[in-house]
Amino acid sequence: MLLRSMAAPATKGDIKTIFEKLNKISRSLVDNSSSLAQLHEEIRELKKSQPFLSEQYGDVKEKLHWKNKEVKDLQVENRSLKEHVQKLEVQFSHTEEDLNDLEQYGRHECLEFQVLAWKENENTDDLLVGVCKLLDVDLDRRDISVSHRLAPATESNQQPTIIARFCSRKVRDSIFSQRHRLHSYNRSHPKARMFINESLTKTNRQRFNQCLRYKNEKSFKYIWTKQGNTFLRQTEGSPVIAIKTESKLSHKGN
Repeated sequence: MLLRSMAAPATKGDIKTIFEKLNKISRSLVDNSSSLAQLHEEIRELKKSQPFLSEQYGDVKEKLHWKNKEVKDLQVENRSLKEHVQKLEVQFSHTEEDLNDLEQYGRHECLEFQVLAWKENENTDDLLVGVCKLLDVDLDRRDISVSHRLAPATESNQQPTIIARFCSRKVRDSIFSQRHRLHSYNRSHPKARMFINESLTKTNRQRFNQCLRYKNEKSFKYIWTKQGNTFLRQTEGSPVIAIKTESKLSHKGN
């Protein structure tokens, strides 16, 4: 009786507030139930798609396996092709050098005479006979197979070079071995200097020009050619260096 008398009687306002809170809780439960239902539906859909995704994953994994194998096979093939190309490059280099040597061999009876003044209606055979007199070499015109002027280099103002093929290597060598006799002539005729050189292939001429630049850069004293090969010597008593390839010259430069 005492407890009942102590509890305050509920008013209409209190009851209304309580019902509003209950309604709010009820709506929240309904919303949560809807969200849970949607979540369950999404879970069911995911479970349905799981076999499909597993199958797709398996297909992708298998394709990746074969792609990796294909890449490895291509890498092996690529290495093999590179090795084959390297072998072909070596073979080509040797073949190129052999062709160059063969072409140079065909020039062994030839010499080139530089800076002989050109004259109209000149006879190059007669000019060569005159040069050989300076060398104390008795050259008969019948020893000359053919001679003519080469086309002048477009960037040069020098007189066109005379190239001559002699009837024998013996005659050619007798002239070439006495070319040093032109030194005294050139000293006394600085504006009309003459030079006698071997007739070089394009490859050997490029190699000689590289050696000439090297000679000037490294202060070498001597450079000359023999049978198409270029030789260098730094001083009178230093060893002779034979340059057969550009790679050897590059090695010397290091």
